[in-house]
Amino acid sequence: MEEILAKILGTDGYRVARTALPLKLLAVRSGLGWYGRNNICYVPGMGSFHQLVACYSDLPCQGDDWREAQMMESCKNCHACIHHCPTGAITSDRFLLRAERCIVFHNERSGDIPFPAWIDPSWHNCPEGCLHCQRVCPQDRDFLQWIEGKEEFSQEETALLLEGVPADQLPGATVKKLERLDLIEDLDILPRNLSVFFKK
Repeated sequence: MEEILAKILGTDGYRVARTALPLKLLAVRSGLGWYGRNNICYVPGMGSFHQLVACYSDLPCQGDDWREAQMMESCKNCHACIHHCPTGAITSDRFLLRAERCIVFHNERSGDIPFPAWIDPSWHNCPEGCLHCQRVCPQDRDFLQWIEGKEEFSQEETALLLEGVPADQLPGATVKKLERLDLIEDLDILPRNLSVFFKK
């Protein structure tokens, strides 16, 4: 993304750099999307199934459409995500979810931090993140069949991931799969997260 923008804007002498900002908030405040009750950013025509990236540039900006963060109108009378969140992270009494209760928060923590005892292993549904609230959201109904980046890992590859073998010691084919799934940067958390699915 950054390379494409740099190429386009570079022809006119402008520079582009990727930045680490709170992407959902930036997207919602800039008008690209809206917050769902589950605090996920929804983009028209994509629902919540997208990957946000932010860059900044020295290209002059003509307008300022910065707006207050708001929940989608369709969420106001819908409670599907509340009823399907197994941890109680999404509540009707406040706009912000209780991040400390969200499976995503715990799935994306450092791999040496164990899951809290109150998280039932059956609640896990992804090697990273969580899809409980997105699967039941009416705004995502048209996008549930989008499958991108599907990969299959052999028993041997899975064993290596569970052991926490570093990327430079993994077979090249395994590294390529992880890169296509955008998981290569998260190798440190995969052993803990995957182990939940293999416990007896």
